[in-house]
Amino acid sequence: MLEFLRPLTLLSLALLPAEAAHSPTAADELSPLKGGLLLAGEGELAPAVRSAFVDLAGGGSARVVVLAGRAKDAEAVDWVAAGARSQEVVTLRRAKDLADPGDLPALLAADGLWLAELPDSIAGDPLLRSVLANALARGAAVGAGGPTARALTGLPGVDEERACLLPRVELLAAPAGGDEDAAQRAAENLPERVVVALPEGAALAVHRGRRVALLGEGDVAFAVKRRGGELVREQVLAAHDRHDPGDRLEYRLDLLSWIRCARAAERPPFPPAEPEAPSLTEGTLFLHGGGGVNDATWSRFVELAGGEEAHIVCIPSADDDEPPSSYSARELEERGCSKVRLLHAARRERAEHDVLLLRAIDEADAVWIDGGRTFRFMDRFGETAAAAAIARVLERGGVVGGSSAGCQVLGQLLVRGDPRTNRAMTDPGYLEGLGLLPGVVLDAHFRDRDRGPQLAELVGAHPQILGLGVDAETAFVVQGSIGEVLGEAGVVVFDARGGDAPPAEGLVLEAGERFDLLRGKRVE
Repeated sequence: MLEFLRPLTLLSLALLPAEAAHSPTAADELSPLKGGLLLAGEGELAPAVRSAFVDLAGGGSARVVVLAGRAKDAEAVDWVAAGARSQEVVTLRRAKDLADPGDLPALLAADGLWLAELPDSIAGDPLLRSVLANALARGAAVGAGGPTARALTGLPGVDEERACLLPRVELLAAPAGGDEDAAQRAAENLPERVVVALPEGAALAVHRGRRVALLGEGDVAFAVKRRGGELVREQVLAAHDRHDPGDRLEYRLDLLSWIRCARAAERPPFPPAEPEAPSLTEGTLFLHGGGGVNDATWSRFVELAGGEEAHIVCIPSADDDEPPSSYSARELEERGCSKVRLLHAARRERAEHDVLLLRAIDEADAVWIDGGRTFRFMDRFGETAAAAAIARVLERGGVVGGSSAGCQVLGQLLVRGDPRTNRAMTDPGYLEGLGLLPGVVLDAHFRDRDRGPQLAELVGAHPQILGLGVDAETAFVVQGSIGEVLGEAGVVVFDARGGDAPPAEGLVLEAGERFDLLRGKRVE
């Protein structure tokens, strides 16, 4: 096909949805992967790996297109025998072969794209990147094995010769059975990346945006290091050769957590050895421990916001309901507040770029963040323009509140951020909250869920951080460095800043009591 047709082919992809027309960039590193991705090690694909790729592509209805450098390379796997409905082959010997419009309909309609032994010069081609990104954006599956699988990973803006579908991930070949130390050794020269040592016969499947399953046989090692060689995170998982068609893929590891951890490795260790003092310069924080918010708390919140005519923004994005609902918006409207806005960002792109959302926060007198899971809120709002706008509400003397997860994200050190469970106290990829109350870690549903031992242990490990556990149906209202307890139960303080370990049960503040966060003492 003549090269002059290539711009027309590129234009046809440019007319697709924006997220489909480009490969991942630094801004996309924190977004869940669309579609499914399967990366296999060297050697023949195990039956479990073949079955998993077909399932990612849609099961028995899947139309698989194999992109191969040579026709015989495409014959290595019979995808119809593995359960797919059909298989088609597109031969790519040179990058300009991608310009053939005769192949484009099959590529854009495929449920699964399998890359078999492609020449190195093709992997980073802009058009191939667009084809693969389009497949993922519409929910299709992309897969490859061996060196071609590695070409799907990489750091955008650095590894230009690769597709970088898994940003900041570096895939390495390992011998059959695995090598537990391979990822750590390689991470010395690949800092601030998620290094994965994938053995022959094993495969890594990314599904539901972020969930990682391991298939085949052998131990798969993961590692992240800082520049200078400090180990930040490591894990070794054992894959197993079993996946029957229709089986649910496992959730062994959370990809976004590891990518976030690699990004954080670019910055100094967290939490800092000397955090800012736990005090507000302006404004008021309402830290609510979950459960019902009582009338006294809502009345104080509305009063400090400016009364029933105050502009109040309610954010339910820590929850996973779509479309979202907001108990706080409903409660405030029932109390006569006439200028309540419900703002939700299902994708972080909206929290970063939506002009109307950002303007609403900048015009707000108060913001309330509903409960759910802390990782979900940080995925959508962390390190975005909307997070900066919420901080500005406080800076101009406004009010910010949150309940349950909405309370936990307001501190500096974040808890219960592991996307797989809320029982783990910390997760290396989700250590940083919004930091509106510096030098503090906040936990909610505290004594009703017996969370004291976990917070005491965390403060013992990070004695420079003040721990506050807020009970359900209770609020801790902070102005300056003084917090006051409102509600049905209390707040438990764990303070090791003086050098002594805090009592295992902490200091309990009852309703009506006030506490100076700077001095670590009750006040009248």
